Amino acid sequence: MTKVHRGSVFGIRELTDEQRARARKELEWLETDLIRRRKRLAYWTMRKTQAETMPEFPAHLREGTFHFYGRAQDLVKSGEKLRAYLVAELQDQPEHQAAYHYQH
Repeated sequence: MTKVHRGSVFGIRELTDEQRARARKELEWLETDLIRRRKRLAYWTMRKTQAETMPEFPAHLREGTFHFYGRAQDLVKSGEKLRAYLVAELQDQPEHQAAYHYQH
């Protein structure tokens, strides 16, 4: 016997048109911000590589580089997590769902 599963696996509520427009604007802003965050991560990755490979790199700059590299990684991860949730929230609205989903 097959179980029929309706709805999302996330706890996603149905949005009004105004909430959907707000979520789309937030997603659009987040997309551009993620580009900026990834560029910053690429810069700090380069600086981290320099700090690890150059023996004449000052110790106080090395510590700062590792700190900012970790912070840039955290910002990219949090932005991608929020982006994934917003995309799932917008896609799981009733007009985007199939009539039913089979649970295997």
